[in-house]
Amino acid sequence: MDAAEIGVLLGGLSLIAATLWFFFGGQDEKKPALTGAAPLYACPMHPWITSSDAAATCSICGMKLLKPD
Repeated sequence: MDAAEIGVLLGGLSLIAATLWFFFGGQDEKKPALTGAAPLYACPMHPWITSSDAAATCSICGMKLLKPD
């Protein structure tokens, strides 16, 4: 291997390491604790549909929102 090949190899490895660190090595995102807040209900089929109303239904499928375990 000559110097150019070694440089390309080290550059590629550095790029891979930087990409992995960017996506997986950053700070852990900690969600704030919901102390004293109303319980959040979610659709079993569409968990991103949430509400604090126990009688609410999913806007996509119409299912009743359930309290997570």
